[in-house]
Order: sequence, then C-alpha cells, then structure tokens
Amino acid sequence: MKTKNLLIAAACLAAGCGGGGDAWRTTDLTYIPLVADDPEGGEYTVYVDTRNGKTGGNVPWGGLFFDGYAVVESADGMNFIDRNWNMLAETCFRDVTIFDDGVAWAVRPGGPLEAIDRRGRPLFELRQAEAACAFHEGLAVFTDAKGLWGVVDKKGRVVVEPVWAETGPMYVGGLIPVKEAGTDLWGIADTKGELVVACKYEEIGTTDCEEGFRFNYVQALREGRIPVCDASGKWGVIDRKGNLQINPQFDGITLDGKNYLFCKGRNYGWCDRDGKYLINPRYSDACLFAESDLAAVRDGDTDRWGFIDKKGEWAIEPQFRQAMQFLPCGVAPVRDAGSRDWGAVDKHGKYVVNPQFRSIYEYGADDRLLVFDQTGSVGVIDARGKYIVAPDYSNASVVLTRNVSGIGGPYKAASDFVDTEALAELIDAKIRSLKATTAAGLQVAYGLKESRFPRSGGDMTVYNAEETPLVHCKICVTGLNAWSRTSDGWFGYNYTFLPDTPVKSYTLTAEFRGKASRSVGGVMEAMKRKYAYDQERSAFAIPGYAQVLALSLIHISEPTRLGMIS
Repeated sequence: MKTKNLLIAAACLAAGCGGGGDAWRTTDLTYIPLVADDPEGGEYTVYVDTRNGKTGGNVPWGGLFFDGYAVVESADGMNFIDRNWNMLAETCFRDVTIFDDGVAWAVRPGGPLEAIDRRGRPLFELRQAEAACAFHEGLAVFTDAKGLWGVVDKKGRVVVEPVWAETGPMYVGGLIPVKEAGTDLWGIADTKGELVVACKYEEIGTTDCEEGFRFNYVQALREGRIPVCDASGKWGVIDRKGNLQINPQFDGITLDGKNYLFCKGRNYGWCDRDGKYLINPRYSDACLFAESDLAAVRDGDTDRWGFIDKKGEWAIEPQFRQAMQFLPCGVAPVRDAGSRDWGAVDKHGKYVVNPQFRSIYEYGADDRLLVFDQTGSVGVIDARGKYIVAPDYSNASVVLTRNVSGIGGPYKAASDFVDTEALAELIDAKIRSLKATTAAGLQVAYGLKESRFPRSGGDMTVYNAEETPLVHCKICVTGLNAWSRTSDGWFGYNYTFLPDTPVKSYTLTAEFRGKASRSVGGVMEAMKRKYAYDQERSAFAIPGYAQVLALSLIHISEPTRLGMIS
C-alpha cells in the first residue's frame, strides 16, 4: 500500500488553490476519511460525518465519495464502498479510478483495463491500453504499449487512435492539451483528435495536474482563456482557436475570475483580459481573489501577509506570517506572526477563530476547515472555530486537500494484463532485424561510422533503445575485429578498416520491466520453439545466416503500482 496521509507538520495549501471549475472535485463531503490509530500500532481510515462527528465505515484506507462511491484499499486490493458501507464488488481489484458520470476503470489481477458501471457490471475491456485516466465528458484518454495516447468513449469505441506522446488527463469543453510525438511541444486537440491549436508551446495551462489545475486547466479550457508558455519561457493567453489574447510576457499567469494573477520576475500583480495592469506587480507572493473581493498577498518589505482589495489598496494591513484566500463563508485562515499558530479572520481583519492550531487545511467545504491541534490531532471546525468533528484522529488522507485542486481521488489506473505473445513478437522482430553479416552491413543497418568500431576488437553495441515503456533492448556484436594494423615505423600503428569482416555472433539483451517481467519465461520458451537452440552454447541459430544469437531476457522488479496518487 502507498503512503496517502498528510504529514502533521505539512504547510497549508499553496497560494492560488481553491474555487472555480469542477474537474475531479467532489462536493459530496458529508463523510470524510480521517485516520485513527489501532491498538497494535498501525492505522486505519474512519469515515466521519461532518454534520455531527459520528463515525461510519472503517477501512484500511479510504478516499472521498465520487458519484456515490469512494475508493477503498486493503491488503487484498482495491474496491468501492457506498454510503451504507457496502462493497461494490465481491472480490477486490488490483487498480481502479474514481467514478465519473457513472463509469469507472477497474483492473482485476492479471487483467486488462475494464470499464464498469455503478452496479459493478463490466461494460467493456480495453486490452490495448496500458493505463487510462478516469472518464470526463464521456471520454477517457489512454496509453498503449508504445507509450502513445488515444481516446475512448463510454461505449468502448476508440474515437482517437493512440498518436500523441502525452495528453492532459481529461477533456474540458471538448478540448484537450496534447504533445506531438517526437517533440516536446504542446497543442490542443478536439474530440476527433484534430489539432485546433498547433503543437508549438512549451507548456499549456497546467498539464501536470498539480497546483492550479482547476484554474489553468479546467477553467481555462472551458472559458477559452488558456495560459501558454512559448519558446522564450514567457507566458501569455490564447483562445480556443489559438489566437493570442495576451502576448507572452509573464513568468507565470493564472486565471482569477474574469482577470488574471500574474508573476513578473519575483513579484505578483493582476491584469485584465487584454493584459492591461489592474494591480502593479509589487507583492512577493499572492493568492487568488477567486470569489472574494479581497486577496491575500505578501508584502515584500515586511515579509508579512495582509489582504488587498481589487484596487490594490490594503484592506487588512500586512501583519500575518502566512495567509490563505477567503472562503465563501467570509473567513480566511491566517497564521499569527507572534505565536505562529493558525486561526481565521473576517474581512475586517478581526479574529473569528483565535490562533490556536498547528495547521489548517481547506478541503472543499464552503464552511468547514480541517485542523491539526497542538498535539497533532486532527478535527474539523466550522467558520467560527467550533469543533464539528472533535480532534480525535491522528492524521488525514491527502485526497482531502487535493480535492480543492480538482484531483481529489485516484484518477488513473494501470492495466495488469501482460500480452506474452505480443512481447514474444517484439523480441522476434528484433531477431529478424539481425541481417547484417559484415562490418559494412552493420554500418548500413545501424548508421555507424568507422570510428564506432573498436580498434582492438571485441564486443560492440550497435543498438540500445526503449522499445516500449516496459521493454528495453540492446544489441551487441561479439568478437568483432574490423581493423588491420601495421607499424608506422616508429612507435605507433596505421589502421585500415576492413568492411568485409564477417559478423559471427550477436547478443540481444532485453530488459523486461514492471508487469512485463512476469513474461520472461514465456517469451524465452516461445523463442526456443521458433529457433534452434544450442543448450551447451546457450545460443540460437538464425536461419539463413552463419551468425549465432545469445538471447538474454532480464527480469526487472515490478515497480509500485502505476498511476496512483501517492
């Protein structure tokens, strides 16, 4: 199982998080997962009712509720639980995503990605997928064995074949950022896979699903105000057709309501949709206004946080060690400069929750806050500081804070299916490519210069590349000496390249990584059935050629399960 709990000493949410858009953000926050200690020194998840503090289901680990179900995990695997604490499936899955619009991905041990409905019934399998993100707007992106990304709909139809090197995690408003194969440049595609914005940007919005996701990704694509970074490293804004709205000029830019919070050098300010300054960049750090008429900013001269209005005037003088943006209920968490404890103030700067907490977190509820008290225990308070959930818990899941950003649950799952036949065909294709019988043939086949051939003879690597994310191949020729040498009459030698030097043997080494490592034995047996194998020499005979092949299939330990939020 992976670490999914907050560190007690963790800082509060970074500036710029909260408000706007939905993404994979849930408002179903009646029951939230908190962590309790068990008598044997371990921990488990307790679902706590934020209306009255009562507890519900207990599981080894649990996430938030999406579409009526929460992802839970135990030593047996992953499953879904409803609000009556009933498991969706009789047996656990190896990997799952959250539900979105009634559909989730689930992976059975040894199986492919499978779409299921909210009754746990299978809808279809996607055997060609190695990993897939949760559905959104009826579509899901997936990656194949070559590491390329495509799109599938909720009926299992591949609507865009895997062609992209990378994509954003979800469609928003029928658009998705995509990276063209063979480049590091981003563009934007529609639901048919056609580019509506050419791949020419270093970055589009927030394509890594971290800070600012709901603003620079979800809100940006939905509204057609999309931050982009050009080759100079400067940020501007384009519309849904790629037309520039704001020329690239900033060191960072985030949507903030109808306007933008931007970074220029080391300072933050605000501009309108045309890039015209509304508030000059004079703050060393800043949070969004979001839905409030005040924004938390850090004064560079005093290194203290206060709050400004939309004219850039101080509404609450800089006096706090740290501050967060205002919640919809009209209070903002702040950290006292003297005690360094957290409390909350109203829009007049008056404490409505006295500074008394080690840390405070927003988790997506309009009038609730997650708090750590001075003993490190976790509870939930209302906007006036009253405990709704007593601080009886030792920790809390990171999905709570990530919910604010719109990624509050496992949104990617990885296939556990291993196509041994396909892996055997891949290795067989590499064997069939070994057609060069001379040094000159190697030059042509692998684009080698004479200088690549060792003058003292021996082994020589002619190919070394990743075939798929799970298989890496290296081809060597062994015992090759393609040079003759004669004395120069002094203390050195003159070398002559001999292009007709025969290739006598190859070594093909394939590293099978992750789940592919389970197929090492099966692939080797498939090769032994296809080619004559000399057990004594541990070598294969290549039909029609004098060369022999030493095939080495290496097992690389399977990594931690792919695609989960850790």
